[in-house]
Amino acid sequence: MVSKLFYLMVFGALGGLLAWFVNEPFVSDDIRRSVNWAEIALFGSVSGGFIGAMIGMASGLSLGTGKHIIRGVALGALVGIPGGWIGLTVGQILFNVFGSAIPIAGWIVGRIIGWSAFGALIGLSEGVVARSPKRMRNGLLGGAIGGALGGALFDFLALTVGSIFGFALRAEGEAGAPSRAVALTLVGAGIGLFIGLLELIARSAWIRVIYGRNEGKDYPIDRDGAYIGRDELADVPLRGDPQVAPRHAEIRMDRGGYALVPLAPLLVNGQPVAAPVELSDGDMLQIGRFQLQFQLREGQAQRVPRDVARSSLPPPPPTSPGVCPYCGQRQDPVTGACACTPVATAPTMAAPTPTPTPAYAPAPSGVAAVALATALVGLDGALAGQRFVVPPTGLTVGRETDNALIVPDLSVSRHHARIALENGALVVYDLNSTNGVFVNEQRVQKQILKPGDVVRFGVARFRVE
Repeated sequence: MVSKLFYLMVFGALGGLLAWFVNEPFVSDDIRRSVNWAEIALFGSVSGGFIGAMIGMASGLSLGTGKHIIRGVALGALVGIPGGWIGLTVGQILFNVFGSAIPIAGWIVGRIIGWSAFGALIGLSEGVVARSPKRMRNGLLGGAIGGALGGALFDFLALTVGSIFGFALRAEGEAGAPSRAVALTLVGAGIGLFIGLLELIARSAWIRVIYGRNEGKDYPIDRDGAYIGRDELADVPLRGDPQVAPRHAEIRMDRGGYALVPLAPLLVNGQPVAAPVELSDGDMLQIGRFQLQFQLREGQAQRVPRDVARSSLPPPPPTSPGVCPYCGQRQDPVTGACACTPVATAPTMAAPTPTPTPAYAPAPSGVAAVALATALVGLDGALAGQRFVVPPTGLTVGRETDNALIVPDLSVSRHHARIALENGALVVYDLNSTNGVFVNEQRVQKQILKPGDVVRFGVARFRVE
């Protein structure tokens, strides 16, 4: 989203500068002559067209496909040309009215209000490009703020930069040219900046790419019927994976909530869904090789999670008679107890029970007196509640799909850690991860894991059992 904010500001400024370059040969600085409405129409249309087209291009670039860019430029210009014409015409009328009533001060006020109207109508193009009523409102308000700032600076620049250039060039009519250049550039930048800021502040839901192309990118969901897929014009474009359908899923807005309508096979929090399902903050979507996360702004109303969106704990792995399903050791043939059963500390005269035979080789020194760990249970995010049994061959942990334990979180490295079974105990190794491996909040490179330990990869936590 920050990159889009930058694009909007820079391309808006570029649009203003291009508009000045095209307009300047047809502009006169003689304020004593009567208003030339044809000149006003030309100036407004050209300025609105260039700024609108460049803001549309910025929106297309933020989505990352060629068709989005082409559509953004075309629709931005289409809305910007009449918007600039109408806005500047209204602005000129206000400028004349206020200027006649209160000379100088009235001109400044009239120019601010007029350029605000000019910016508002150009800002509308951003919402039209996105086909979003909400973004149209943000564009109107953001454009109005940016235009007002440009109008407020216009006379200041005319009296400073413009006067300096006019004196240096010693040519009549040159005084207003630099101020118009800087003012139009600032108007374009201001319109783009405030459109982006309002969009960032007002957004309530978005999709973040956790794994796949454009990893870490956010796509706002601000219209009903936003769709996800391989189509270049998708609201959330997932390019480069043939497993993704052109229109793979649709997000509907219903009574303040968000519903995912699957149009092709996909998973929600690890569970296949074939019917519409309500989305909650943090829900994970698996579409082809892409892993996506649905996010809501803090405080946004959301529904109670559904059963389909939270996978239940899998049953314990099958064990042979007389073997504990939790720690894998043989149970006492008389009491049924094993090494993971709490032992009473009170003294007793009974004969000692036979030492249980471990399922694996004896544990290393320091862990023989405690239960041996065999699994990790997710505590956070999409993996919360899921139990992952560590096989005798061990497993790797990371964000890449070739890991045995895939953690869909950007704080987790592609290949973050390895968990090995050594002498009957689990040992975790850090594979030079970016954000480290922590056991009970102590960073480690290698550590034996015991039941009850909390191991953290990045920000994703698991309890050892």
